[in-house]
Amino acid sequence: MNRFALIAATLILASAAMADEATAPPKPAANPKVEQALQQSLPICSAEHTTTTAEFPHKLPPNLHASLIQIQSKRSWCEGQWTNILSTNGGFFLGSPWFLEDAEGKTIEEKLKNFTWTHMQENYEATVDRHETRDGLYNVVLTQTTEHGKVPLTGVVDPKGEVFLLGHFYALGNDVRQERLKNLEPYMAGLPSEGASKPVVTIIEFSDFQCPACQRAAGYLDPVMSKYSDKVRYVRYDLPLMSHHPWAFAAALAGRAIWRQKPDAFWEFKKQIYANQDKLSTFTIDEFTRGFAQDHDLDLKKYDADVADPKIQQSVLDGIGMAFSTDVRSTPTYFVNGQPVDPGDEGKALEAYVAGLVGK
Repeated sequence: MNRFALIAATLILASAAMADEATAPPKPAANPKVEQALQQSLPICSAEHTTTTAEFPHKLPPNLHASLIQIQSKRSWCEGQWTNILSTNGGFFLGSPWFLEDAEGKTIEEKLKNFTWTHMQENYEATVDRHETRDGLYNVVLTQTTEHGKVPLTGVVDPKGEVFLLGHFYALGNDVRQERLKNLEPYMAGLPSEGASKPVVTIIEFSDFQCPACQRAAGYLDPVMSKYSDKVRYVRYDLPLMSHHPWAFAAALAGRAIWRQKPDAFWEFKKQIYANQDKLSTFTIDEFTRGFAQDHDLDLKKYDADVADPKIQQSVLDGIGMAFSTDVRSTPTYFVNGQPVDPGDEGKALEAYVAGLVGK
């Protein structure tokens, strides 16, 4: 299972910031709405696991209160560390803070640019909207420059520029799962999907064509769709990890081009990519994907135009940014009606979870 470099870096930084016990703020009182939001946000594990909650020993702005949550399990998919932050105005956040106090710069934009370069060796530009949100924060778009284009990440920062939170605040009492799906829905338009047009269950699979774990999981949804295609919608969401998988982005573009012409051919394309994954490289991927298009009688002129279309390329990049900003940390990841679900061995736990929802 691949851990995304950006998210992993922020988790390490958050952990390193917890050494000063003297600055620990008071632990928030138990709140049923918070417990509900946590249940809707943390992964459902298929194996035995332990969840621990501790006070968060780093100073935050006075309108924010935090606790540290850790899940330990034999299943690496379930393991992780999150910071649960509550605002005094009823906002809920789960993710990882970046502490900017020591970052160089006179403005928030400069601090974020220098912080990301210092800690991640990546080029980011920050755009800060200095109108306070309900939670007393500024919205931020953090744009990463890659060899394929710009990836926009969304988050918030306090007005003093001391802490950046990658992701979204949700209103306590709202269903976090539905809010999560609402954020993702615009990025799913045009993605390969199959199943029910008015589904009881929507499964989003965040996947990467060059990811070995995705290859092993490629058939997990086959039994689900064979049984429940009248009630389940399956969406395959491109999430190429470009820094580690050099040909994954090209494969994602080819898949989009194939889907736009012959949706049925896309599912065969998916099988062929994974069947040949260990043989493909940056030098052979374009020939392989175009050969597939030719063998399946696609209009090659249209195929070439779609692969080269800046709008389609940017749609993949925008989708990557929103996935990161929705706390997707690994490939493959499965959201079932907006709930992160551990697929379990051979996808059995995922199938059982979906069966439970369909049967309700």
